[in-house]
Amino acid sequence: MRIAVVTHAFPPSTHSNAKRPFYIVRALLDAGWEVDVFTSNLACNKGVAEVLEYPKLAINRVSDPVEDIRKKFARIGKLHRLVSMMFAGVLWPDQYSLWAKKVFRKVLSSDNYDRVLVFVFPPSAYLAGEKVAGNWTFDLQESVTPQFRKLQRRSPLQRMRLPKLERLERDALHAAGRVVFTANTNRQAYIAAGLVPETSTAHVPYFFDNAYFSTDAPVVGEKFEVHYFGTFDWRGSRSPKVFFRSLSAFLERNSNARQVTRFVFRGNWFPGHDELIDRYRLRDVVEVRSAVSYDDYLRLLRESPVLLLVVAPEHNLFMPSKIVDYFGAGRPILALVPDDSEMKSVLEEAGMGEYVAGHDDSDGCVKALESLWIQHQGGHLTHPKGNVEKWSSDVRLPAYVEMLKELQ
Repeated sequence: MRIAVVTHAFPPSTHSNAKRPFYIVRALLDAGWEVDVFTSNLACNKGVAEVLEYPKLAINRVSDPVEDIRKKFARIGKLHRLVSMMFAGVLWPDQYSLWAKKVFRKVLSSDNYDRVLVFVFPPSAYLAGEKVAGNWTFDLQESVTPQFRKLQRRSPLQRMRLPKLERLERDALHAAGRVVFTANTNRQAYIAAGLVPETSTAHVPYFFDNAYFSTDAPVVGEKFEVHYFGTFDWRGSRSPKVFFRSLSAFLERNSNARQVTRFVFRGNWFPGHDELIDRYRLRDVVEVRSAVSYDDYLRLLRESPVLLLVVAPEHNLFMPSKIVDYFGAGRPILALVPDDSEMKSVLEEAGMGEYVAGHDDSDGCVKALESLWIQHQGGHLTHPKGNVEKWSSDVRLPAYVEMLKELQ
């Protein structure tokens, strides 16, 4: 079969939404499919080669005019944010719409695709319009209409056009043959809102690369380190504030830990969070580093003594992709998640819920840090016993490929 895959992010992009399409494309190629990937250069370093090379693979990097403009202001923080907010507020349904229109013109100009797989980041992925058919699959890594109902967009223009976006989304999802959700709470929200027929839905959570993580993990260093990959929110509950407050309290109660304790951040750091480092007197403890390549990310996960996960209540319709990579790495997970969230249930189901605290529970986080510290001192901060096979690529990918094959 021949399939077109539309995804705004694809490795070597360091964007978190790049991982899922990467795994699925690789599985399709291994199954003998011909794959044309239509993607952008989002979060790709210049000069980095493609990470997949197959005879039956074509990767089409379609430039995003808005992203090109934003890059010109990348080094001027305030101006960069102003330009980004302007595009996000004016372009509909989001700032990536110009890119999406270019891509779908290319995809729809060919009638040779047996299947079309579209990853819904961003909402502009719905701009295919009336061309959506039963051989299409939409994979929702994120939530659109239910999330915008729950957390209103800042732009008055975008709020006014929410009903139009809702109609666009409903029409596309009703025309598609299959709609896949990474989070079951998101799937239920879409069904309840009448945005998608329940019979066409499937819940396929994120999965880790079992081929990579099945080998023995390296020995971690002697320092008591907590690592975080990705980004924190500029505003909102998924900020480092609660963790920093907890880390500061832990170090005050365990002064002997300060010399060997480190929080290592790798990703896109907002300068505004520097104020939190100073407020909680953590300048000697926090290390802020740049984002890393996909291969380095996987390697560093396994070398991290402790992995930090932060989930905000307003993001309960999402499943953070890093959580399953954390499962694969097999390191202890320090998690700040809402008590009623799907992610807390996922951690408990996987047997990885030993160091979980509420998203705003500083006392609980301090207790978790102290428990981890005691194990570190005793030399027992090792691979936790969990039941993570459900989130393995060996389990999920064959079923996903078969699902695409069975569409009419």
